[in-house]
This record gives sequence, structure tokens and C-alpha cells, in this order.
Amino acid sequence: MSGNAEVAISALHALAAAEMDELERLYAPDFLFHTRLPGRPEGHAGLRDRALMISSALYDANLSVEIVVEKDDMVVCRWRGQAVHKGDLLGVPGTGRQVEAAGITIFRIVDGAVAEEWTEFDGLGLLNQIGGHHAPVPAAKPPLPAPTPAPL
Repeated sequence: MSGNAEVAISALHALAAAEMDELERLYAPDFLFHTRLPGRPEGHAGLRDRALMISSALYDANLSVEIVVEKDDMVVCRWRGQAVHKGDLLGVPGTGRQVEAAGITIFRIVDGAVAEEWTEFDGLGLLNQIGGHHAPVPAAKPPLPAPTPAPL
């Protein structure tokens, strides 16, 4: 495993455990989180915000990294986490339920630090596990009429 993969895996574990000093060390000062929630802070303030949101909502978290793929300065990690829902998460107060979520995080590592991050995970599945309700899906639009063939 390369140093870049070790940085990526350490970043995931530090985020799950809200290890603020470790996050500061692992993320570049000007890192960019491409999949942040609307209205949430950017940069290191956003990183701290995300770590505190996770740690205040989820107790006894266990994160495992199942797959790591590397190419040049990019590292892709497929991860799975389990925890107890203890505090407000996505607008749902703590339930005490055991929850599990899986996701994929892509890191770009520059000079031994996370420069960019993209994370996708099954937020709807997590919301369903804690009894949350998602917004209703709008009705599908009617199909467009078939195009009229042009005259020959």
C-alpha cells in the first residue's frame, strides 16, 4: 500500500472518530470537498463541521475500508460504517438504533495531504434506518410526444 492510500484511509478513520488534530494534519490547508451539503462551511471549517455532525449523531462508530484503488495521485476507498444513532442526524432525533451505511470516497492526495475529496454514500438508506422520511418524489412528467417526421 502506498503512502497516498495510507493518507486516504487515515483520513476516513479520523473523520469517523472526529480526531480534529489528525484531520488538520491530513488535509491540505486549501483542500476542496466537492460533495459538501448546501449551506455547510467550506475548507477546514467544513471538515470540522462534518466531523462534529457525525460524532454527535453516531456513537460507537466502527468504520472498515473494504476496497482501495489507486492511480497516480487519486485514491478511491469503498467503506462501510456501523454505529448507534444517538443524536440529531439529517433532522431526525437520536433513536438508539444500530445503523449501517456504505459509501465511496475519492481522494486526490498532493504532497502527503488530501487536496480534494468526493464522497457519495447511501444517505436515503441511512435515513430509512432511523425512521426519517424523505421528501416526496414529484410525479413523473408525461412523456414527450413522438417527433413528427420531416417531409421528404
